[in-house]
Amino acid sequence: GKPWAEDVRNPDGSAITGDEEEATGLAKKRRKQLKEQWRNFFEIPQYALHGYGESLPPTIFNQDSFCLGETVPQLGKVFVMSHGCCATPAKNGGNECSAYIKEKLPKMLAKIYEEKPDTAAALATAVDQLEAEFMERAKMKSLTDGAELTVALFVHALNASGQPCVQLWVASTGTSIALLCTAEGAASRLLEPHSTKKEKAKLDEAGFIVKEDGAAEVAFAEVGQHKPSSMFQLPAARLIGGRPFKTSKKSPVNGKADVKKVREWRCVAGEELFLLVCSAEVMSVLSDEVAMNTALDAWGSNNADGLVGWEAAAKAVVRTAQAQGPAKDTLACMAVQLWWQEKPLQRLLARRADRKRSGAGGSAAKPKDDLDDISAEAGRAADWAPARRRNRCDRPSSSPPRPLVV
Repeated sequence: GKPWAEDVRNPDGSAITGDEEEATGLAKKRRKQLKEQWRNFFEIPQYALHGYGESLPPTIFNQDSFCLGETVPQLGKVFVMSHGCCATPAKNGGNECSAYIKEKLPKMLAKIYEEKPDTAAALATAVDQLEAEFMERAKMKSLTDGAELTVALFVHALNASGQPCVQLWVASTGTSIALLCTAEGAASRLLEPHSTKKEKAKLDEAGFIVKEDGAAEVAFAEVGQHKPSSMFQLPAARLIGGRPFKTSKKSPVNGKADVKKVREWRCVAGEELFLLVCSAEVMSVLSDEVAMNTALDAWGSNNADGLVGWEAAAKAVVRTAQAQGPAKDTLACMAVQLWWQEKPLQRLLARRADRKRSGAGGSAAKPKDDLDDISAEAGRAADWAPARRRNRCDRPSSSPPRPLVV
């Protein structure tokens, strides 16, 4: 009989060839080469990132977890604060959601980015995947654990002009606040919190008990229980996990993250100096400026414990908030030092100390001549630019020039 098909072609009418398979093979080979050649820009001493996380209460019932400078291949380094909530009542401390985020997020992010090299998409997909996987795990193990998530991803990339730069990407679910310290010592807020007050009407409709100030709680019962036996307080309109808040189809509570590139630095003077991430409980008793001034005061003090600046800052913010008597004692703060801004930071601290000695108080404006110190050598970092693809940070095959000294 006749053959069942003749002259089969592509949808556009072109002849079928092996070009597509060949192109796919070349792309895979190229990705493998880039992966092998990649070197972490933030491992260069002058461009190091240092972080510390402080959390209360200091007991086994603390629900927080921190990821401090985990390497994400092809991107850079990631810092994560998981502020836990609604831990399973029958458990003896800890929070499985916070621990799960700490263990899984950096690896997920690396794997997703390798498959699709888009930083924003990789962050959003990683958080979505975390939410889906942990919710499935929570159902199987009858867990109520949840966590507010703040991710700070530092990426060495190319800007729109093709110049090397450092990008700061933030992904957030919850009410924790991320602040950058400006060159003048002021606090610059990066993202707004996902407060329950903004979703009051929807929470009411979904059966939550919501007070005038936005504080919300809900009754919850496991499968097999005749009636709800526990009340759970909702800390934020968005969080990872937190099964008691997501049982109703009408519930507005979800784990969708806001993802944003908040800064792009050329690593010169005049840019921001360090990052603070503070839980809502801390910010309920401290303003942005008070939190930042507390961190700067601790950073600049010669403390008896011999703590490095970023650790002293995180501890001071938490303890200062604790002294104000917040409604909840679940306090957390993460500080991240940008080492290339160490000299400008020390000059700012010296000016603040001079002002205090003279009785002026507050933070001083940055003198113009401070801008010259590291800007003059900024070009020396150009040869550390990511090769061929943005958000790559391959080291050139030839030995690089002396990196920018800050």
